[in-house]
Amino acid sequence: MRPSPTNGPPPSAGSGDAWRAHWYPVAFERDLRRDAPSAFALFGEAMVAFRGADGAWFCGPDRCPHRAARLSEGSLRDGRLECLYHGWQFESDGSCVRMPQWPTAKPLPAAACLRRYPTQIRQGMLWVWPGDAGEADPARIPLVPELDAPGVAVVDYVIDLPYGQTFLIENVIDVAHIHIAHHGLRGGGHRDLALPLAFELLADDARGIKASYRSIGLPATWAADRAGTACVEFVAPNLVHYTTAYADRSRIAGLALYSLPLDTDRCRLLYRKYSNFYARRERAKPRWLEHWTQNEILRQDMSLIIGQFDEIRRFPGELKDLWLPLKTSDTLVIRFRKWLDAHAADRPDHRGFASHRPLPTRTGPAADLHDVYTMHTRQCRDCLRMHAVARHAQSGLLAAMALAVPAMALGGPTSRAVGLVAYLLAAAATWSVRRFQRRFERSDG
Repeated sequence: MRPSPTNGPPPSAGSGDAWRAHWYPVAFERDLRRDAPSAFALFGEAMVAFRGADGAWFCGPDRCPHRAARLSEGSLRDGRLECLYHGWQFESDGSCVRMPQWPTAKPLPAAACLRRYPTQIRQGMLWVWPGDAGEADPARIPLVPELDAPGVAVVDYVIDLPYGQTFLIENVIDVAHIHIAHHGLRGGGHRDLALPLAFELLADDARGIKASYRSIGLPATWAADRAGTACVEFVAPNLVHYTTAYADRSRIAGLALYSLPLDTDRCRLLYRKYSNFYARRERAKPRWLEHWTQNEILRQDMSLIIGQFDEIRRFPGELKDLWLPLKTSDTLVIRFRKWLDAHAADRPDHRGFASHRPLPTRTGPAADLHDVYTMHTRQCRDCLRMHAVARHAQSGLLAAMALAVPAMALGGPTSRAVGLVAYLLAAAATWSVRRFQRRFERSDG
């Protein structure tokens, strides 16, 4: 007999975990598997997501009530999540509906149900609310209205990064680093445009920070009226949104940079680039090809941020005593760190400008900054599919090379010539396909 689903008592919103009272972006819906559960984490709490037979999404602790096995290691059977250990099955509402070892005459215990956190699908993303379900107002999800405007094309990209979420947010609101760190890269910057910046603070309250900015001394060929007014907004606690108000009001373009704190030293970036005036070539470009560029941009920042992250972790004092900030460079970064002091001191990873919580020392192996497969490919359905295509193509080409060997060894002159050509062509194709496959596994460094 099926028990009534129960979510148990809600997590406390006090005593240092008010951070739970927010919507957190888990993944792009298109990247979530439909045939298996998906694992993720929220400040170190292992979590699992799956889509039930009714089409509803489940998000909750990645722990079977039976013996604490990871449910994400299980499988989906007829839309039910089955624990790999003993076969307990769960519906998308968290109810336990099958225990192979339970006497059939008795009702299943209500304690066997899973805690289910409120979820929403909005603008193609799965969101989870890990706090009190009664406070989970979908209107609080930080949506980007421009994404729904007619004619707007969107490029989505996801990567898991080996440093904390606040360091990612600090990096992506740091306008000043772009023209140095990403010089010459498409979508990056140019060293000659690394100039002093003027910021105008438009908002700074518990909801976040917003500012406009411009370069001082910009060459006439890059006049501000050509590009329009640029703004960056931090919407607490997960979104950094770049927009430009063009002279041509019909033009729409921007960056929506969402993030998920996987742990105090790991985070997930959910990147959305959008525009209604992309060239036809850009609109036709495969998603996986655009991701190669984003992988390179993130790799350029990664070693710098990891070094900064570890240096700050070791520093016993406050950032105000460690940094030498410039008003014409670091205004937004300082405002963000002060915002953390004022509004987010409860976070497990709190590191403000004038206060912090000590973070644990890294105990695992150093991050492999070139491991594209772990950080990106396995999170992205399109890149994972192309990686599989390349792997299968390489196997077929190796088989073709093997078949060409007997023709070269045993056939007549014509057969040997044909076999040699086939072998060489297959070898060249194998090399090319292997290089293509490697783009989804390792960066060039």
